[in-house]
Order: sequence, then C-alpha cells, then structure tokens
Amino acid sequence: MDKYTGRCLELAKEAAQRGEIPVGAVVVRLSDGRIIGEGSNECEEKRLPTLHAEMNAINAACRFKGGWRLDDCVLYTSLEPCAMCAGAALNSHIKTVYFGARDTSGRGASALLRSAEYLGEDECSRILKDFFRKRRMTVDNIRLIEAVSDDQLRTVAEIADEIWHEHFPKIIGAGQTDYMVNKFCTFEAEKENIEKEGYLYYKIKKGADDLGYTAIKPDGDRLFLSKLYLRQQYRGKGYSRQVLELHRKYAAEHGFNAIWLTVNRGNDIALRAYEGLGFDRIGSGVADIGGGYVMDDYYFEIKV
Repeated sequence: MDKYTGRCLELAKEAAQRGEIPVGAVVVRLSDGRIIGEGSNECEEKRLPTLHAEMNAINAACRFKGGWRLDDCVLYTSLEPCAMCAGAALNSHIKTVYFGARDTSGRGASALLRSAEYLGEDECSRILKDFFRKRRMTVDNIRLIEAVSDDQLRTVAEIADEIWHEHFPKIIGAGQTDYMVNKFCTFEAEKENIEKEGYLYYKIKKGADDLGYTAIKPDGDRLFLSKLYLRQQYRGKGYSRQVLELHRKYAAEHGFNAIWLTVNRGNDIALRAYEGLGFDRIGSGVADIGGGYVMDDYYFEIKV
C-alpha cells in the first residue's frame, strides 16, 4: 500500500471513531509529492450532506493554493467517489483520482472522471464492512444502531433516564433509582464505560422509533449483556427476543460461547422474561454500589 492510501485509511479510522462513515481522502501535488489537502467524512458531526472526505480534501487544497484549479494535483481516496465528489474533482481539474475500494452501493461515479484508477486495497473495503456490520445489526424489522457519536450516546442516556424512572422505583425505590441513573446511566458514565471497559451501546429501533437501548461487553469467553431495556409501550411484543437473537449472532461471530446477565431479585417481570427466552439461572450475588445501596441480583446465562 502506498503512503497516500495509508494516510486515507488513517483519516477513515478517525472518522469511524467519531461515528462517521469511514472514508478518508488526500490531495497530492505532483511536483513534490506533498499532501496539500486532506479530509474525512464530517456529515454526521456537522449535519451537512456535502462534507464528504473528498470534498473536504479538495476544499483544503484550494485554500492552500489560494485558487480553485488543482490541475497539478491528484486525489487519493479510500472509497470510490460519488457523483458529487467526482464533479468536484472534475471542476477543480484534478488529473487523476485513485480509490482504494469500489462503492458496492451503486453510488460510485468513477466513470464520470477523466482519469481514475482502482487500487483494490482490501483494507479500504474491510474498514467499511466492519463499520456497517457493527452499526447495523438487523433481524426482521428490529435494528440495533451502535451509539458511537456523542449525540447518539446522549440519546441513549435520555432513553435510559426515562425507562429507569418509569420502571424501577417500584422495585428498588426512588432513591436508589436516582442514584443508579446518576452513577451508571448518564452520558458521562456511558462514555467512560465505552472508553475504559469496552462496552458497546445500541439504540433499539423499529423504523424511525427508538424502542429502547441495550449494551454489551466482552467478558472472557462470554458476552456480558449489561442492558436490555424497552420503553413501556413496546414491552410484551417480542422485541426482546429479537434483540437477543442479534446479540447471539454477534456472540457467535466473535467467538463467545455464552451470554450472561444479571437481574434484580425483585424484578419479577424480567426474571420470567429471561427464563422464557431460554436463560438458565446460574447463581446470585449482592454487590455494594456505594451510597448505602446494593445490587441484589440473580445471574443468568444462555449458551450461544
């Protein structure tokens, strides 16, 4: 892999960490091989549809040169450009566009370019496939959308606050509910869980509706199902079974042999639900969580 495609991949990986589709691009001046403009996708972060990696790289190169003609430059991008980005390359008179992966969605527009070369870099394809496999797990009409951007994670925290305050005061009391929401379910707590402990948080969606949220974490040869909560109006409709099916699929693909979870002893509805889903009760425990409160739970497990 050449160094320019390598830089595109670095930019693409940075974009993925921000919740953007992982595409990176650089503009290279032919006279000295210098990168004079680079960019990655910023559509989600800045909420603008035109901020593709190629557009950002071309615009940066034009600012560097102080003009819009880039006829002494070439463009490298990790993904085949769309019609908009191909048009920008044409209008700026870029000599050649090199791209690492073909756009299999049908939106690729390299045929519009004066000169384009497909590099066939497997890593460029892999990073895109991995991103979408993680972002969109789907069974029937239920999707799990990974919360990777701050906005997405804040939405998860808002859903958690709603569900916990609706469901748990009658089980553990209002005081402990407030304490646990503040300790475990805020945006800051969830972000720390992702960064320090490897949690993955997902919104549970059906169409445009947010049904609830779920969270998982690798735990040795098992997958820990930390959260699976539905809003009140969506309970009892079989959605938990569909979410569990997606988690079992994820566990099998990643080499885990079981999924385990904890359920409060007083949460009769959840106890019956997980037993109905095929989980076996494997133990119990009491954990001090501070503030004068404990978690008094049963432990459940299901083989993958």
